[in-house]
Amino acid sequence: MPDHRLLSQLILIYSIALVAIVLLARARVPAIVAMMIAGIVAGPSGLGVIGAVEDVEMLAELGIVLLLFTVGLDFSLAAVRQIWRTILLAGTLQILATAAAVAGLVMLVARSSLPLAVFIGLFVALSSTAIVLKGRAERNELSAPYGRLTVGILLLQDLAIVVLLLLVPILSGQTPLSALPFALAKALLAIAAVAGGSRLVLPTLLRLVTASGRREAFPLAIVVAAVGTAWLGSLMGLSMAVGAFLAGLMLAESEFSHQAYAEVRPVRDVLSGLFFISLGMLIDLPMVLRQWYLVAGVTAGIVVIKAVIASGALLVSRSPIRIALTAGIGLAQVGEFSFILGRAGLESGLLPAGMWQLMLGASVATMILTPLLLGIAPGIGARAARNRGVDSVEIEAGIPQLAGHVIVLGFGIGGQLVSRALRDLNVPYLILELNGATVQRARAEGELIFYGDASSPESLHAARLEHALAIVSLLSDPDGTYRMVKLARETSPTIPIVVRTRYRLEADRLQHAGATVAVAEELEASLEVVAQLLARLNIPGNIIEPLLDVFRRESVSLRPVRAPRANLDSLPAAIQQMPVSTHRIESHHWANGRSMADLNLRANTNASVLAIHRGERYITALSPDERLKEGDVLYLIGDESDVILARQLLSGDPAA
Repeated sequence: MPDHRLLSQLILIYSIALVAIVLLARARVPAIVAMMIAGIVAGPSGLGVIGAVEDVEMLAELGIVLLLFTVGLDFSLAAVRQIWRTILLAGTLQILATAAAVAGLVMLVARSSLPLAVFIGLFVALSSTAIVLKGRAERNELSAPYGRLTVGILLLQDLAIVVLLLLVPILSGQTPLSALPFALAKALLAIAAVAGGSRLVLPTLLRLVTASGRREAFPLAIVVAAVGTAWLGSLMGLSMAVGAFLAGLMLAESEFSHQAYAEVRPVRDVLSGLFFISLGMLIDLPMVLRQWYLVAGVTAGIVVIKAVIASGALLVSRSPIRIALTAGIGLAQVGEFSFILGRAGLESGLLPAGMWQLMLGASVATMILTPLLLGIAPGIGARAARNRGVDSVEIEAGIPQLAGHVIVLGFGIGGQLVSRALRDLNVPYLILELNGATVQRARAEGELIFYGDASSPESLHAARLEHALAIVSLLSDPDGTYRMVKLARETSPTIPIVVRTRYRLEADRLQHAGATVAVAEELEASLEVVAQLLARLNIPGNIIEPLLDVFRRESVSLRPVRAPRANLDSLPAAIQQMPVSTHRIESHHWANGRSMADLNLRANTNASVLAIHRGERYITALSPDERLKEGDVLYLIGDESDVILARQLLSGDPAA
């Protein structure tokens, strides 16, 4: 009969992991942490339901290959290129300084040899790509400034593992130091070969597969591409994980990236779970419990040292203190590649078994603490910036003493559109942006843009918040946007604050914080899909638009995109509660120069004109002889469909 031992063990492993994930979900413990705990429970030193960890290590290695392949797919090289100088400086400094600090402490406290101390320092220097990226993504922080820095530094660390693995035989005395330059050149050549080959071969392979028209072929091709590249990388001296990561990185900007991610993710989640479970199995629980105080002390030391050094490295690279601390604290754990490095040190005889268990227990503990660290990091960064008493970046001298202007926060695609609209309408504005390269480029193009952190009171004060007409925020930083809204509302209780955010729940939170309007991309994108669908079903526009407005009001308190309701504070109180829209008369409009009697708006459209805003005054007592002039703003009352008809009549354009 066939041996079903491995199958039965896998069923037990996954059953225990499933129970752990479901039970710990009530305490909001991430699934990765729950799987590590399940591994500890199921492993040889726990309940002992799994006797031999080696039985699952091969599947776990396949899982980490697929995991790093999808991590590569997730990376945006275009975003990293914009801040590559900061990443290179801060990332290199973080790795070297962490390794040096830890090595010095190990030699001082444990009296270990220099090679072993350096090895432990390098082991601790790496952070967890999988856990941090997953945590940042769940918090919608990958596109935030500190999220982009975190991604870049993790990328640098992942690539550095190639060099670190080359150092293991040198530190263990198996290879002379003089062989390092040759080994390094060989490794760089292997990276270039794997990356170049992946970029040339993999897209061509996938195009041939998709041309076959067989749906089943594509997921198989993705698995072959990921595992095959990992295997070829291992033949060239790289680890399988690095080979898979490079393959994903090369496919990240191809037309197949999204579909490849969707196809490989289910298999990745199942198999990569084994990697985290196997980490828990490696822990000798009795030994860790006997030395719990030592494990706790080492864990605390790792978190503090890594957080301080990573934050300091980012500060040296001129990142704002809030951004530096938030990113640095998020990197304060030991990563997946550290265990690959640790296994190499164990096999070479460099790392004693007792020291390995201590490092393993403390490292897994830092991973378990990571979700908590990611949650508290933004608050710590904000408090540090506030207590420092100065702006978290250098507010440039020369910001003009503006008044009656709009403050635009963020200069991505959304910020550029807002700025263009304000410029076309001759509304003065000022832009704050945290990306130095973007600031330089936009300033060269004539924009009034400055380098500043929107969540800093000093930045908002320098932008003349007290004298501004409005604030519009297009930041990809949920926490920063929330803090900006709170600060702005404390300083100016009445200023309109319009913010863009990704999700509806974030929009609700921002409106509770004081935002005048919070536009959720999630909602607006869905409404656009509905609008496009109904238009192609030949549903009239005057039916579509009121329907969309109903959906908006039922979802969140948003206004129509095409023309928000007017601010009626200056109108008589009796009409302020009515649903009112506005329409400005242009020189080419049919209504320009015509009297109210000529319009006969009520009879023709069922909408009425409540008032006319002309220059500095409001005309509320309208006579039939009142003639409209260019620049008049009409306040219209009526159903949405009535207002649309009125606008068509006023402009003389049936498509208006």
